[in-house]
Amino acid sequence: MELNKEFIEWFNKNKTKDEYRKIILKYFKESLYCRICEDVIYYYDSSFIFGKNGLKLKGKSFETSKGIDKVYYLSICEDCLSKKYPEYQDKNKSRVFNQMNYLTEYAFDIDHEIAVKWVKEKYAITETNLIKKWGEESGKERWKNYLQKQSFSNTFEYKKEKYGWDEEKFKEYNKSRSVTLENLINRHGEDIGLNIWKRYCDKQKYSTSVEYFIGKYGTSKGIEIYENFCKKRLHGAGYSIVSKELFDCVLNRIPNFKAYYADNEWYYYDKENKKYYLIDFYIKELNVGIEFQGDIWHANPKKYKPNDKPYPFQKDLMAKEIWEKDRIKNDFLKTKLNKLIIIWESDLYKEGIEQTVNKIIKEINE
Repeated sequence: MELNKEFIEWFNKNKTKDEYRKIILKYFKESLYCRICEDVIYYYDSSFIFGKNGLKLKGKSFETSKGIDKVYYLSICEDCLSKKYPEYQDKNKSRVFNQMNYLTEYAFDIDHEIAVKWVKEKYAITETNLIKKWGEESGKERWKNYLQKQSFSNTFEYKKEKYGWDEEKFKEYNKSRSVTLENLINRHGEDIGLNIWKRYCDKQKYSTSVEYFIGKYGTSKGIEIYENFCKKRLHGAGYSIVSKELFDCVLNRIPNFKAYYADNEWYYYDKENKKYYLIDFYIKELNVGIEFQGDIWHANPKKYKPNDKPYPFQKDLMAKEIWEKDRIKNDFLKTKLNKLIIIWESDLYKEGIEQTVNKIIKEINE
């Protein structure tokens, strides 16, 4: 095989994978191989140019710096990429890797968290990015307006008016947005979906663990900050500030009822066990109660295993013991109330206050 300009011109017009493989193996010292089929990485728009410094590859870029902290190299051939994601063939081939997406992640073997970080730092609408672009005063104002718009655009009223959705469609939409194993597999395929789910679960648990704070701030400072983190939402009277914000919004939706919460508390007495049980939010006229369960204080089962110890100021209390205490309390309250509604802290943050309030109001009215 003679390497000259005429040959390169011939190949670029009549390229085949076999000829491509021969050229790559003969003239490129560091050949890149597909991590799936282990053949040379070949894309059908690949071509060569014969320049002063020898043969150069054109077409798909074999490297990207989208990983923020390092260069990533193409590790999937077009055949294997198309087999995994058939929709790739319908994309604009010259631009498909110009942006960070699931195809880019897979083709360059980029960790999903790094990809998300890259997109967030460069493109996401965040307060930091808006301040960088518009200055502190204008940036903060734009951020505030953006949050208000996002809050309204996620309401049932907005979806109904704009798209004609009914409540069933709205429920289906919200369900599809949540971070669940099923949704991740539907979006990314089984292999990537399972990996993302595992990383998500590990991150959720680790980021609220004492090990996380010790690793970030050192032993002494880390434990101190962790304890403050666990307690920071607790008011001196013993209620959660974030729960009060939620319950204030609930009460605004039912102004004709009197509710007991925060500083105005309501208890039920368990005569058999000689114990008072506080209800986080209580509507006496309806005999309906709401319990707001903090992820750490109540050992959210999505984040903790039975033998985990969620917070340091009760070192001997494991998650399974916390669950049992809550079960006894809730079972008792259910015998006294017409309805008991449970709201988890992580669900509130994921769904937002307005959507959570809508859900609570609906359950109250059912």
